[in-house]
Amino acid sequence: MISRFIAAAAAALFLSLPASAQTLQGEMMVDASLVSDRASVAPGETFHLGLHQDIEPGWHTYWRNPGDSGEATRIFLDLPEGWSEAEIIWPAPRPYNLGPLTNYGYSGEVTLPVPVTVPADAQPGTVTITGEATWLVCEDICIPEEDTFEITIEVGESAPDAQGEALIQAARASAPEVVEDARSGLRVEEGRLILTVNGDFLVPDAVRGLYFFPFEGGVLDHNAEQPYTIEAGEARLDTRPGFLTRSGVNEVRAGALAFETSEGGDWTRRVVELRPDADEAVNELAAPAAGAGGSGPGASAGEGGAGQAAGGMGFLQAAFLALVGGLILNLMPCVFPVLSMKAVNLVNKRGADRAHARELGLIFGAGVIATFLALGGLVLVLRAFGGMESWGFQLQEPAVVAGLAALMFLIGLNFLGVFEIGTSLQGVGGNVKSDGRWGSFLTGVLAVFVAAPCLAPFMTGALTFALTQPAYVSLVIFAFLGIGLALPFVLVSFFPQALNVLPKPGPWMERFKQVLAFPMFATGIWLVFVLGMQTGAMGVAWLLITLLAISFAIWAVRIPGRAWKVVGAVGAVLALGAFISTVRLDTVAVAAENGEYEAWSPERVAELRAEGRPVFVDFTAAWCVTCQVNKLGALADSRVRRTFAENDVALLRADFTNRDPVIAETLASYGAPGVPFYLMYPADGGEPEILPPLLTESIMTRAVNSAISTQGPAV
Repeated sequence: MISRFIAAAAAALFLSLPASAQTLQGEMMVDASLVSDRASVAPGETFHLGLHQDIEPGWHTYWRNPGDSGEATRIFLDLPEGWSEAEIIWPAPRPYNLGPLTNYGYSGEVTLPVPVTVPADAQPGTVTITGEATWLVCEDICIPEEDTFEITIEVGESAPDAQGEALIQAARASAPEVVEDARSGLRVEEGRLILTVNGDFLVPDAVRGLYFFPFEGGVLDHNAEQPYTIEAGEARLDTRPGFLTRSGVNEVRAGALAFETSEGGDWTRRVVELRPDADEAVNELAAPAAGAGGSGPGASAGEGGAGQAAGGMGFLQAAFLALVGGLILNLMPCVFPVLSMKAVNLVNKRGADRAHARELGLIFGAGVIATFLALGGLVLVLRAFGGMESWGFQLQEPAVVAGLAALMFLIGLNFLGVFEIGTSLQGVGGNVKSDGRWGSFLTGVLAVFVAAPCLAPFMTGALTFALTQPAYVSLVIFAFLGIGLALPFVLVSFFPQALNVLPKPGPWMERFKQVLAFPMFATGIWLVFVLGMQTGAMGVAWLLITLLAISFAIWAVRIPGRAWKVVGAVGAVLALGAFISTVRLDTVAVAAENGEYEAWSPERVAELRAEGRPVFVDFTAAWCVTCQVNKLGALADSRVRRTFAENDVALLRADFTNRDPVIAETLASYGAPGVPFYLMYPADGGEPEILPPLLTESIMTRAVNSAISTQGPAV
């Protein structure tokens, strides 16, 4: 279980990084090559190039819909002028289990064909085609790999390439086939997702192991069992809906129906493409009995999920994702400043009484969990009364932002030794002289307040599940997020020998604490920036006056004499007045700060799509540090901006810094609990592609290439 837990976390982390052509040991897990089914092609002919993957035993790559985690293989061909390519022909996948996660992909070897059309006026001669491919390969860990390829094709009379033709024909034969008389419907009934199918290929006793692979993620719960009923020409398959269908099926959700069929006594696999009618049933078969459909190609997808329907495996999966998401949250950019306080606490625990260290670790964990529960409960209450609050909503309040900025300023001064005003603030800073109980709790509270607006990998799915469940279930999911965030530091409290790598106690500890004051000041600067976005220049001015008055009050009270204490009290009153003036300011409209971006609105999206342009929408907020990292990183990358410009991609920015019910409703409609959130609408008017919260140059380039394809967006 531990290895699978680490694997899931590692997969999420690797997915957020640029692709690498090598594994950590410098050895590729996939031996890839570019093959062709033709050694020579005729002008006007359509042939196939294919990426052939020879995968190391025990490892697997991913299908077009990778399932709960993973990333589909991408192929980029540099074709001669006038030549054109279509979408990848995807052979049917197999399910792979990782604890409560189920993924779809390939092991052993697989070929991914791409149809290529030669122009009718192509001149005879030799043509060299180059290409690049990226893929994710997983075992107990996941490794992104990439490679470049080159292949030479003759233009003249058509002639086959025997080896390439065999590989590509096998791949095309295993891809979902279109059956003309097949009809299907997909609907939600009493919390179940029901697929009904009619077709002559459904023959009782000659068909077994029905299993549905949707072409896009979110249609169904990938890890759920898929029991089925089959009669002559009819079948019914029951499973659990995903976030796209939880409130009903309102559009076609295509996929592949895999099954085994008996031919001459031998069972062979067959795969049929289905495009089920939305919210319809094409037959009236009764629900399958418990345990039905337990054999065949889909049986392995339910392994590890016994009792899912009765035992609430959806809840267990969400709890696992929340735990992993909380762990990964420790590595997110928005949490780095708070690590300063945690680091001081850890250093000061070194050499402390073991029982006391454990107590402080548990109190810190209690502060984290209690704050997650409080924030989650508040979100649920506000939603119950008609609000559309999203995760991280607390930083939409100028009072909270200004208060946190002042607190970060005070903590920074405390770390520098400017003042000590009691155990509470000393505990937050980890002061050696304090027993630290109240301070450890406050550190946990503050960690969640600053960290919560970030959406770590896996955290989005857990929050989406939590916000659609009964309150008691939601609160348990929030608690698991807190456990994940607090776990590393609680473990160190129980195993202090992990700190033996540090030097012996000495003056360096005080210097270390002083150095960590500067991340606190940096956090304060960021919060001032957020407040400026919310309230304009006047809000920044009043907050700076507040900090000035706080500094004056601290300076005055440190001077001996009663009169100076009175002066300090006056300074504190002035600070309070300036703070009240800050938070009473009205919020201002936030415009897209980059001239390349327009302000988002649903109407503007519709206008741009009517023009046939691809549209990229950045749902962001000034208080979301991950959003700012993406803006300064992938979205500012010269190659990404050039790709946007060359392909006439319309850029829209939906700023959620202040409350905006339209943005909140839009996020909720996509099952997104908060920001960052990114949509890439294709040029052909299809459904948008949802991009991951951590962007890279390769992710953005692939999304644009998919959006401008005549076949629609990648899924």
